[in-house]
Amino acid sequence: MLDLLNSDGMRVYLEEALELERRKFRFDSDDRRKENMPAEAEILARAAEIVMGRHTPSFPEKVLISKLGTQKKRVIYVYDDLNRLALKLIQHMVSIRYDRFLPCCLAFRPGFSIQGAFRDALRHYCPNFSCVRTDISDYFNSIDTDRMSLLIQESLPDSVPLTTVIERMLRNPYVKVGDEVICETQKGVMAGMPLAPFLANLYLHAFDKEAVTWAPLYLRYSDDLIFFCRPDDAEHLLDKVRTALSALGLSVNEDKTQISAPGEEWSFLGLAYNQGQIDLSDGAIDKMQGKISRAAKKLYRWRIRKNASTERAARAMIRKFQFKFYGTGLRDDELTWSKWYFPMLNCHYGLSQIDQHMQMWIRYIASGSHCKKNYSLVGYDMMKEWGYVPLKAAYYSRFRKTKNDIETPQHQ
Repeated sequence: MLDLLNSDGMRVYLEEALELERRKFRFDSDDRRKENMPAEAEILARAAEIVMGRHTPSFPEKVLISKLGTQKKRVIYVYDDLNRLALKLIQHMVSIRYDRFLPCCLAFRPGFSIQGAFRDALRHYCPNFSCVRTDISDYFNSIDTDRMSLLIQESLPDSVPLTTVIERMLRNPYVKVGDEVICETQKGVMAGMPLAPFLANLYLHAFDKEAVTWAPLYLRYSDDLIFFCRPDDAEHLLDKVRTALSALGLSVNEDKTQISAPGEEWSFLGLAYNQGQIDLSDGAIDKMQGKISRAAKKLYRWRIRKNASTERAARAMIRKFQFKFYGTGLRDDELTWSKWYFPMLNCHYGLSQIDQHMQMWIRYIASGSHCKKNYSLVGYDMMKEWGYVPLKAAYYSRFRKTKNDIETPQHQ
């Protein structure tokens, strides 16, 4: 492992990871975290200590994140920047050296992408099939640590010092909550911990081997599962999924479980397919609209508190979402919307909905309400002057897609 850690490829990966970290904090009003980011040499040294078993990261901080449209909270575990970035580097190494997962496993793997995952679904889709979609409830944090420890030992036999460190981290029951340290016995592989994606794929590797035999097509992107099967088999297949996951201590999220009849719309990874048309899914649209409205309310309160101008607050909101949608134009990661979604879409209807929502909430910043006078306070030309670029316009400008440009299933 140390030879891989010290390779030029790992150094390039680390440089890019640090650049992404700096860009992630570019909109924070407090610059201290960005300024205190560990240096490359520190991260490499800490990663080497972990690989050699000489350092075990201490307990993480437990963070609760609101889930859109519900009172539920999503739990993630966050380590300090030095250990987090060292673990992120190790995650990349183990993914390269120990990735023996099946082609149906599509997430958190070098060379795999959202576009490739969705195209796999399209390539094998048949309009005579039913689509079975489900989601694993609290996947990462529900994984059985005893079973996980055995899998780690079996799968990384030549990295005993590293596996020992990983087991110590998983079995350490302490987490920081605010100013307190509490004991928490069930936290699985800890969502948010950089090694969690690899460990989660490893945990479901045996499940994947079985699932590929249950239907003509099975794909899994992290906790998001999709099957295409004969209509008569759909209910029975879903029961098999429930039973197999239950044996692993996991359960399906019934609220996100759906069977689509042949020819009906189905969605996967934020995209929806319906009769050859590929658009944003309702879930992707709802999530982004929720982020936009929350950001606008927060910026309006900030504007009033600081007695700032509408222009200043609106520009801040526009910068935030333009970065989310389009990035910097340099080496952006694939989570940028223009790289994630644009290449797959062959219509603009979902983008137009988000454009309308975005404009409405930019105008909200002027008055703190939704009213007709906002249109005179913040006109469309004014938004463009402040840097606003609509998704629909950017989509056609950058890709000029038509239906024929996207690979869609062809059937006789």
